[in-house]
Amino acid sequence: MPDFFRWENALYFLPKVLSALPVTLGIVLAATASGLVLGLAAALFQVERVPVVRRFCRPCVSFIRGTPIIIQMFIVYYGLPLLLIKAGIDITRAGKIWFVYITYGINSGAYFSEIFRSAILAVPKSQRDAAAAFGLTRAQTYRRIVLPQSVVIAIPAFGTMMTGLLQDTSLAFTLGILDVIGRVRALGALTSRILEGYVVAAGVFVLLSLGLEKFFGFIEKRAARQGAVL
Repeated sequence: MPDFFRWENALYFLPKVLSALPVTLGIVLAATASGLVLGLAAALFQVERVPVVRRFCRPCVSFIRGTPIIIQMFIVYYGLPLLLIKAGIDITRAGKIWFVYITYGINSGAYFSEIFRSAILAVPKSQRDAAAAFGLTRAQTYRRIVLPQSVVIAIPAFGTMMTGLLQDTSLAFTLGILDVIGRVRALGALTSRILEGYVVAAGVFVLLSLGLEKFFGFIEKRAARQGAVL
């Protein structure tokens, strides 16, 4: 058993693994911020049936949701520089982390678009008709009536999405990013002890996932109480 798993090695790995946590959280935050913007825009284009753009959004969302994120990462990493170089833009010297941000942002945008689209459609159409009758513009209707309700409806799905996104960041190491999993693999290569590192990483992800679950649970209950008061 001592040769199979050593607690002293796990304790040795812990601070080193935690030092890579900001990289993992940075990926989550960047992907969430860009994904929310892209997802909301794509959802609105589809709900409002914007010509051309709507036809472009649907296949893109289907492709992203239907392919593994690791494939998307390599397509972005190898394909985006080749595409942009034709426009005279050279990003071959950009840090690999930026390709990770772009990949996870696009991936999150596809999933957020479906969350937003479902939430927007869940708001009764009669409310939009009433807003139009009172003279509100379409933009005002979305800003004051539709989107606030949609966000409340989408909170549980947001929580699930964020938890999945956190876990998916474990693939960033394939581009050589020293996130939590990348640091574990580097330590394993250095010490020839890999199991302890993965156990520590598993504990970190479990605690973060539980924290997200509690946070979104609190937000959902608070939103429900405010809705009941209103």
